[in-house]
Amino acid sequence: MNPETKPCSARLQRIQLVSRIVRYAVLGCLVLAIVPFLFCFWWTPSPSWSVSYLLHPLLMIPMQAVLCLWYWKLAKLFHFYERGLIFAAETIRCIQTLGVLCVVNWLLLSAYNVLGRIFPPPPPPALPPHVTVTFVESSFRMGFFTFSIAGFNLGLLLAGIIIVIIAWIMDEGRKIQEEQELTV
Repeated sequence: MNPETKPCSARLQRIQLVSRIVRYAVLGCLVLAIVPFLFCFWWTPSPSWSVSYLLHPLLMIPMQAVLCLWYWKLAKLFHFYERGLIFAAETIRCIQTLGVLCVVNWLLLSAYNVLGRIFPPPPPPALPPHVTVTFVESSFRMGFFTFSIAGFNLGLLLAGIIIVIIAWIMDEGRKIQEEQELTV
C-alpha cells in the first residue's frame, strides 16, 4: 500500500463526515425556510384593496422560492462533497447555481424595496383609545457582505458574483488538470 494513500483517505473521510453533518444542518434550514414560503399562499385580499397589498405576496413567493432552492442546492453541494466529488463538473455547476441564485435573490429583493417605496403600505387601522403599541427594533445585524449605495444593499449581489467567479476558476482549473492528465 502506498504511504501517501492513507493520509489522502483520512482527509477524504473527514471531508465526507463534515459534509454529511453540514448537509443535514442545511436541510434543517430548508425545512425552516419552507414554513414562511407556505404562509405566502395563505394570503387573502384586504377589503381596502391597494397595489401595495398585492406586492407583498407577489414578490415574497418568488423570494422564498429562491431561498428554498438555494438551501436545496447547498445541500446537494455537500452531498457531492460527501460522495468525494470535490472538483467534479456537477459540483462546480452546483456552486455556479448558488451564485446565480444569490444574484436573483438580490434582484427580487431590490424590486421589492423599490416597489415598496413607490407604493407605500396603507396606514394601519386606528387603535382603540388607551391602547399603545411598542415597537422593539433589533440592533443585531449580520453584515459581512453588507454595503449600501443609494439605499441599496449590494452585498448579496457581490457575494453571488464572487461565488460564480470562484466556480468559474475551479472549472478552469479542473479543465487544466484534465488536459495535463491526458498529456503523456
